[in-house]
Amino acid sequence: MRESAGICFYRSRGPEWHPACSAKIALVRTSAKDWQRAAILAAAIAAVALLHYHTPVSHVWIHPLLQRAYYIPVLLAALWFGWKGGLAAATLAGASYIPHIMMAWNFEPQYKAAQYIEIGMFFAIAALTGVLADHERAQRHRVEETARRLSEVYTQLQKSFEQLRRADRMSALGELSAGLAHEVRNPLGSIEGAVQILGRRDLEENTRQEFTEMASREVVRLKGLLTHFLEFARPQQPRVVASDMELLLHSVAKLASETAKMAQVEILVESESTLPQVPIDPEQIRQVLLNLVINAVQAMPNAGQIRLRATHEGENIRIEIEDQGVGIPADDVERIFDPFFTTRDNGTGLGLSIAYQIVSQHGGHIAAKRNPERGMTFTVTLPLAASAAEPTLARS
Repeated sequence: MRESAGICFYRSRGPEWHPACSAKIALVRTSAKDWQRAAILAAAIAAVALLHYHTPVSHVWIHPLLQRAYYIPVLLAALWFGWKGGLAAATLAGASYIPHIMMAWNFEPQYKAAQYIEIGMFFAIAALTGVLADHERAQRHRVEETARRLSEVYTQLQKSFEQLRRADRMSALGELSAGLAHEVRNPLGSIEGAVQILGRRDLEENTRQEFTEMASREVVRLKGLLTHFLEFARPQQPRVVASDMELLLHSVAKLASETAKMAQVEILVESESTLPQVPIDPEQIRQVLLNLVINAVQAMPNAGQIRLRATHEGENIRIEIEDQGVGIPADDVERIFDPFFTTRDNGTGLGLSIAYQIVSQHGGHIAAKRNPERGMTFTVTLPLAASAAEPTLARS
């Protein structure tokens, strides 16, 4: 006990409490509060009894009021202390009331009998109220205990979730490293072979020129790959401004028009006439949409149409890029946003991952689905309320 008291005294000086100290202080506070309540109830019963004793019998209408005034402390005792406290208060009230009955109402046997019955009602009401109060208190205690356990479980789940997030980040870093190594190895191998051949003294000029151009192309490819990787690994935070989505779609269509014209692809822009402005970084969203449109053009070797649609749906703006291309195999649709995954021979596999990241940073969502007949439809959903998510290393 001395040690516990010392701990409590020491802990009380700081911002943290020892568990034993908290429990003891709570118990002391509860006991003090109970004693205070008990004193109030005893004083109330005594006050009613004194009024009863000093009220003349001739004041017939006052006695029934005082008689029922005993119910107030009895009910409060039952509510505060349960059925035991209620019965104790009923006993005290009865003990205070019986002498008054015997002294003042002997000349009225029927009224006297009614008063004793009233005292019996003290006990009945006290017991019933006390049982209900105990039941309610037990229910509340169970709810509080359940809430406490749920809070502990939630805390444990949060810790587990953080551990999973850290593990997911490490896994994503491993996948990125492996993918980057794989993508870098091929152009490095080509450059190495070209350099070895260029080192020959008897090499013809045409051959030298050919391998020089090959090495130069691979260097450009490597620079592009690393640029995309840096954009993916260290995305810039959006500079959000209110933007006109219809104008943005038309600018994307214009930027992609030459590429589409060469592939004999027509780009159509469809939007509602009363689209609200969207809080976005227009340059980043333009990059996303342009990437999707160029991908759609490259997936349409036999010409066709690309439809850019923007609609207002509740608290979001929905943008669809629908093409008539070769589509994506059903097994690959769920993987197209993964870093370094690509269905093209000359692709880096980072374009859609960067698009996914940019849209996520805007608090939106990007998805892809196969069209019933042919081609794909990519959907970008952006919230009308400004929102920015924490950048991630990989698609979750």
